[in-house]
Amino acid sequence: MMRLFASLLLSAFIAAAYASPAATAQASTSARPRAPNVLIIVADDLGYGDIGAYGATRIKTPKIDALARSGLLATQAYASANVCSPSRAGLMTGRYAIRSGLAWKVIEARDERGLPPGEETIAEIAHRAQLRTMYIGKWHLGNLQDFSPLKHGFDAFYGVPHSNDMPDFALYANDQKIESPVDQKTLTRRYTEKAIEFIRSAGSKPFLLFLAHTAPHIPLHASHDFHGRSSAGIYGDVVEELDWSTGELLAALKEQGVLEDTIVIITSDNGPFFEGSTAGLKGGKGNSWEGGYRVPFIASWPRVIRPGRTMNSMTMNIDVLPTLAEALGVRPSADVIDGRSLMPVFRGTDVSAHEFLYFFNNERVVALRTDRWKFVTHAYYTGSLGAFENFDRLPGFPASYDLLFDTQGPDGESYSYADRHPDVVAAMRRELLRARSEFDPLRTRPLEAAFPE
Repeated sequence: MMRLFASLLLSAFIAAAYASPAATAQASTSARPRAPNVLIIVADDLGYGDIGAYGATRIKTPKIDALARSGLLATQAYASANVCSPSRAGLMTGRYAIRSGLAWKVIEARDERGLPPGEETIAEIAHRAQLRTMYIGKWHLGNLQDFSPLKHGFDAFYGVPHSNDMPDFALYANDQKIESPVDQKTLTRRYTEKAIEFIRSAGSKPFLLFLAHTAPHIPLHASHDFHGRSSAGIYGDVVEELDWSTGELLAALKEQGVLEDTIVIITSDNGPFFEGSTAGLKGGKGNSWEGGYRVPFIASWPRVIRPGRTMNSMTMNIDVLPTLAEALGVRPSADVIDGRSLMPVFRGTDVSAHEFLYFFNNERVVALRTDRWKFVTHAYYTGSLGAFENFDRLPGFPASYDLLFDTQGPDGESYSYADRHPDVVAAMRRELLRARSEFDPLRTRPLEAAFPE
């Protein structure tokens, strides 16, 4: 009964919002070219190697694989942080999370931090292009009373405030708590149902739908239909259910006749945690190696992206906002946008607009990436953070221990070529210091003297 009430409540809200005077005003602009729809699907802790299109064999993802074949698959795509909240802040704003004060670890259940109201989000960009907007799934950008998606440009919200391993984990319909404790086995299905309802309610009117899955973050929960189905354990079951969900949404777009006019983006907020595959990349969630940052990134827009594209140039989730802004004909209002539009790539080029990408651990820049090289300054070891810059304090280390990896080589981050390319190391170190001089003044916590993050 409670779920039925919640469903009716949210449906009524959506209908009321879209029958508002603002919606009537939008109708008067129908002479303009139709804006594309936008569907963004973000998994939680999904590994780079957990999708068939990226080499997974134990986990079956036929719907996502088919989408990759019909559009663009990026092989050098990165999250903007190695944990949830800062990565989501980067995706939502097109800016490194330190600019919004959210680069320090993750937002806890009773945290006072949240996405500041002055940060322009993807949803607010979409609103300026007169798209209807909805957020479904895990928010994790602040408590729902003060920092709700409804206060950041989304017309409707159906989801949870933070990760499913935190206290006060409850399901909300807009501002109303509708379920606690949450039946997590049915979350993916219910998210999918609400997403399809939203797509159908939009009809031919353009929309932005942001679906942030709770899975495969631990604890893992698979529905009855998918439990035991995968040869990769319950983790595989959960990912295969996410693939099913994607297929259902694509079918709904096709049913409504809007698939050709919809930008679909699928990615993850960071690399895998205790389970999941990095496809052989070093590390995982929470560190500065490739496995913590590199994520799946698949984009489809049939009217623009030709089928079967592989993008080998580097990109980061901060690029999503400027890409959508250009696609929608809207100029972002922020004074600094760190991301770069992928529209040239969508149209056929394969050259990154970034000279450098910056990798943070909490509020410290700890690695740099260029088209060819990655320069790493920190790594975890037995629970503490090793700052290679400080190794000159140790016996036998007369200078800093430099790690320079060839991103175009066959060995990933197995072997450093710093001694072979001292000129590259010097240039990377100069850029590291320049980046820190830009970002360190934005810190919310003092830098530790012994082993800086």
